[in-house]
Amino acid sequence: MPFSESPQDATDAGPPGSEQLRSALMDFLETRKASAQLPKLLALLNPIHLRAGALAGKYKTPVWSDDNTAPPNLRAHWRAQACALLKCKEDTLPDAVTAALRTFLWPAALDTTRADHLAWMVRVPAFVTKSWKAAAEALHRADSLGLDDDGVDAVMNGENDEDGKEEEDKELLGAMRIAADPFAPPEKRQRHFLELDKSLAEQHRVPRLYDMQTTPDEQPIHVFSDVRENTAAAAAAAAAAAARARAAGVPADGSEGFPTGDYILEGKISEKFDVRPANVSDEMYRQVSLRRMEEATRKTRVMQDVKGPQRVVPLPTRANLIQRLDGKDPAAKQKFERMEKAPLEDKLMGLFERRNLWSFKQLVEETKQPAMWLKEVLQEIATLNRRGPNAGQYSLKEMYRKRGGAV
Repeated sequence: MPFSESPQDATDAGPPGSEQLRSALMDFLETRKASAQLPKLLALLNPIHLRAGALAGKYKTPVWSDDNTAPPNLRAHWRAQACALLKCKEDTLPDAVTAALRTFLWPAALDTTRADHLAWMVRVPAFVTKSWKAAAEALHRADSLGLDDDGVDAVMNGENDEDGKEEEDKELLGAMRIAADPFAPPEKRQRHFLELDKSLAEQHRVPRLYDMQTTPDEQPIHVFSDVRENTAAAAAAAAAAAARARAAGVPADGSEGFPTGDYILEGKISEKFDVRPANVSDEMYRQVSLRRMEEATRKTRVMQDVKGPQRVVPLPTRANLIQRLDGKDPAAKQKFERMEKAPLEDKLMGLFERRNLWSFKQLVEETKQPAMWLKEVLQEIATLNRRGPNAGQYSLKEMYRKRGGAV
């Protein structure tokens, strides 16, 4: 086993949030006269203890996997180990215990131990962020080459830290200052300022002094981050990596990252600030605005002569873009068989008895006749309305209307 502590030796009362499960377990254990097993069952809620019991091989299913530490998988392992400890089947567990176990937030899912911590959210202008990133990248390159700020090898200067002392920051990005006025109203009693390092501001040609204006927001905002070293899930992942390294016969270097699906609650946002230049007429800020205007008006597309043979591709036609669901070609014209004149007139008379006004498209669909032949017959018995509300529709001539009795 990769752990020196086993679930049977644990005597802790359970992690935070397990109070409901503890109450349900107490009622269940009293019926079985096994109340002494309560600390061990609560200790299994720790992923480290749960993994140790799974690797001990006391049950075949489910199989432990370090890549699958989701809450459903952890609940399945807890039920299996709890029933093995109590020497009972999983069906014996009451509904109150399973329901309480389902509501328990495992450390691998979300760590809320820092939920009461307060944090600030500060929105910084883009040009300040670019200058900070450029300074951090330059400092990282200097560290990777083993050079100090003057470009001299730190080892040659005798600055190598062999005693394990922490090195001080080589570059200061800026400082935040708070000015307090005890005689001002409560909402204006404190003012916050941001002052960049002088050499950094001059190097990147950005303003040095900024105001931090408070932004009121009544909606609560929380900060989340990936899992880190002081959580139980991270400790379990680190122990699993060490166990795999020992099994492979190689020393554990600690380079393996923590699970990416785990998150922790870092704290609650108490203040929101917007960082703005203290003086809009500052020369550096004018240069920044000028550079932004030049970048916004700079053309990203240019025209140039194309060399070599060119292939002209025609634009697609409407017939190529339309696809019928029945598979028929929309460009193909439908052919109709020509009817004799007398039967066609009788059919048109019947249509006008049904309705006084018809469009030409509707008459073509009803009669299934060629357009030119239908139009020729319509000119003799019907009139095309060219004005008014019925424009574009055919109506029966007055002489045929009286004879046919059309409404």
